[in-house]
Amino acid sequence: MKLYTEEQVVRAIELSDGRSTDEVLAGLTPIELPSDEEIGKEASVRHYGTNFKHVFASGAKWMRNKIQGGEQ
Repeated sequence: MKLYTEEQVVRAIELSDGRSTDEVLAGLTPIELPSDEEIGKEASVRHYGTNFKHVFASGAKWMRNKIQGGEQ
């Protein structure tokens, strides 16, 4: 799944006149969601203790999965 900001979608619509979908999308940079490894690294640099790290990582993974359309 690729995610785009509202501003990018508006720009894509403006550029779409006479262009193929592939051409329009080629001009956009999708938002990259973090991997489990990236979330773990970010959680480990926080200095609030083990419980915070677990809650931070769990929350970040939950939000990423919700954005991707998951139930978790």
